[in-house]
Amino acid sequence: MAVLLAGTVSCGGGSEPAPSGKDRSTKPAASPSAEAKSPRPKVTGLVTLAGTNFAVFDVKTGKETVDAFLPHDAKPNVWKREAFSSDWRKVVWTTGEGELFIGGYTDVGRGTGLYGKKPLRIGGRPTYSGGKPVYAQPRFGPDGTRVYFLANNETVYSADPEKPEDLRKELALPKGTFSADDELTWDVTDAGDVVKTKAVHPRKTLEATSSDGKKTIVHTDHGWFLKEKGSSAEPKLLFEKLVSSDGKPVQVYADFGPGLDIIGWY
Repeated sequence: MAVLLAGTVSCGGGSEPAPSGKDRSTKPAASPSAEAKSPRPKVTGLVTLAGTNFAVFDVKTGKETVDAFLPHDAKPNVWKREAFSSDWRKVVWTTGEGELFIGGYTDVGRGTGLYGKKPLRIGGRPTYSGGKPVYAQPRFGPDGTRVYFLANNETVYSADPEKPEDLRKELALPKGTFSADDELTWDVTDAGDVVKTKAVHPRKTLEATSSDGKKTIVHTDHGWFLKEKGSSAEPKLLFEKLVSSDGKPVQVYADFGPGLDIIGWY
């Protein structure tokens, strides 16, 4: 299994990104009615990313329970969890050319994460005079009604996904901020206000803490272990390896391409 964001194929001109996955040639795109009927993914467990694959594993057995793909040309996103809507049904991403899109799953489960409706481009297309908006660091706001993103004029904007061309200026940042794509210097409060923050550089991690903060899953060369907060006991072995839906061990470290990255325990 491969697990979130990377890729080098870009969307030139007015083209839109194609869905990505284990089987892209034979499955037709679902209709809007099918998308409305599709149950939201049961994201309960260890949520991981690697490449363009989003996967969830059972924290007791290490077996994969959800496997879905992002568009093949999506770039890595330092926001990780915030790149997905709160119900995990939608995701925002940028391409290698800095174009910004939002899309939604019609089905999520063992390799069948597809996009039914055509992904929406946010923020406009190139102009006749050659101007082209370029974006980075897209994320959802706390209530999921707006998406926020950094533009190449060092300004954070937001947009309603239903009105993707109608941008609202939120915050001006210092010159050079846009070029530091892997550095976060802004955030969105619970009230939806965009604020400047101390610079952080999110890194890949192989551990995650439960929502109640009492337990942590940690990976070592010997397996996946459970640490209890405040306990001096040696961490308990949960399982030696993560296992994909087809029963194959999941490679944590990749010789080529992106390795595993845990984005949370939910």
